[in-house]
Amino acid sequence: MPTTFILPKAIDVSKTLVMLFGGNVPATPGKPLDSKPGSGNLITSYVDDHGKIVAAFICDIPLAANAGCALSMMPASAAKDAIKTKKLEQAMLDNLYEVANILSTLLMNDKTPHLKIDTLYPDAGKLPAEVREMLDTAKGHVDFMINVPRYGNGRMSLLVL
Repeated sequence: MPTTFILPKAIDVSKTLVMLFGGNVPATPGKPLDSKPGSGNLITSYVDDHGKIVAAFICDIPLAANAGCALSMMPASAAKDAIKTKKLEQAMLDNLYEVANILSTLLMNDKTPHLKIDTLYPDAGKLPAEVREMLDTAKGHVDFMINVPRYGNGRMSLLVL
């Protein structure tokens, strides 16, 4: 079934992340990420111009820590510690929000409606009903393994209505 928004290819994700992190940022097909409570995955919602949830970004803790640290050049050891403890510092979450914001551009073109980033949920167990409904009814999704230079691998999924 066709989706309202674009589902980016790995090369497009890679090119966008290269602009953020520099170096070579391989994005390869990956496995879907779970959005259920207790999964440990982080979820960012995107809304249309009417405030309706229309897309989502899901990532695992390794991508959140690695991307969150890489964006502001925090030490790789900080990312490794966050992955080990499964606790992200606020700066990592703020940076991840910016990464998700930039990735939103991959979901649109001149023929799609506009969307914008809404909220980052560090705990999938605390999703509002409307975000959970969007995740359950998404018409399309793509999944990637990302290698953040000098930091490490992580996984992400983009879902759209």
